[in-house]
Amino acid sequence: MLWPDGISFNSDGYMYVSAAQVQLGAPFKGGTDETSKPFYIFRFTAKAPGIIGR
Repeated sequence: MLWPDGISFNSDGYMYVSAAQVQLGAPFKGGTDETSKPFYIFRFTAKAPGIIGR
């Protein structure tokens, strides 16, 4: 999971985490974009209750 940044708990009981690969972007790599597609969104069952939208 490269640079997880967006995290959300949804009403379906899953946590969602986006992995944006920010550390591989041009500003961090001397002007060369080293990101690779696809960009992933990970989904997993939460181990504890969460607040929807957070």
